[in-house]
Amino acid sequence: MVNSKFEICFIGNAIVDIISEISFDTLNKLKIKKGSMQLVNEQLCNTLLKSLKNPSIISGGSAANTAVGFQSFGGKCTFIGQVGKDRFGKLFSKDLNNSGVFFQEKDFQLSEKTSMSIVLVTPDAERSMNTYLGASNKLNTNSINDEFIINSSIIYIEGYLFDQFKAKEAIYHCCSLAKANNKKIALSLSDLFCVDRNRGDFLNLIDKYIDIIFANEDEIKSLFQTDLVKSINKIINTVNFGAITLGSRGSIVFEKKVEYNINPIRVLKIIDTTGAGDLYASGFLFGFINNYSIEECGYLGNQAASEIIKYLGARPQISLKSIL
Repeated sequence: MVNSKFEICFIGNAIVDIISEISFDTLNKLKIKKGSMQLVNEQLCNTLLKSLKNPSIISGGSAANTAVGFQSFGGKCTFIGQVGKDRFGKLFSKDLNNSGVFFQEKDFQLSEKTSMSIVLVTPDAERSMNTYLGASNKLNTNSINDEFIINSSIIYIEGYLFDQFKAKEAIYHCCSLAKANNKKIALSLSDLFCVDRNRGDFLNLIDKYIDIIFANEDEIKSLFQTDLVKSINKIINTVNFGAITLGSRGSIVFEKKVEYNINPIRVLKIIDTTGAGDLYASGFLFGFINNYSIEECGYLGNQAASEIIKYLGARPQISLKSIL
């Protein structure tokens, strides 16, 4: 790991998050299932935007959130994703580089707008995500900077990419390149409904390439179509390292078929659960890259997740070095 220029290369959807608090009544009127993640077209995206009052706008995307968290701990990383040639694309690039994550967009003349995720946060702090993929749909093997992968110790793949055929091809290219250069590969399952849509592809990728897995309870149960105990038993017999987050019950981490329960960290007032899983991965990976024990990795993940749910959005408002 010490010979790598970057510690981790994160690969995911380059998305601008548009976050707004919303009432249960308005959510119902919009016919959006609370806690869900759905893909929307440009027309519905524009309709939702018109219903928001004073939204918060920041660059986002699951893997990008994890990258920013990892950098905030003191890690060195880069990001691969595809933006459009519009003001949101410029915002994403500027925000990510200003946060310390190296991002160099490909010079494609895209007609599609930069991807947006409209995150509606209800009074119970649950978030419902409505994602317009836009330019992210154009991510393909030509979008990949092979040097970023070759010069990193780990590549981290966002599961949401599997909703796009060309991006799926790009992921297999990245995995083959990583393995050929003796790099570890991490995968986040990202979302329950994403797992439902891409179960076969995930199982194939995990079996062939994955060294580190991140999932929550619902995602891992959906992946294996069985209960939590049996699902964890299956994954620890397939992947060497990983973490299964359990919300208020903490998490389970494992290393080479041995699992450990990590106690939760109590948060008095939860504002927004957006990015909790993303930041958990940040903490875990920072510990992992710095040779912490697997239990310490899980505890650091819990700390990062408990910090991010104290405010709106999925980007740290403090330096995460302060919680080390």
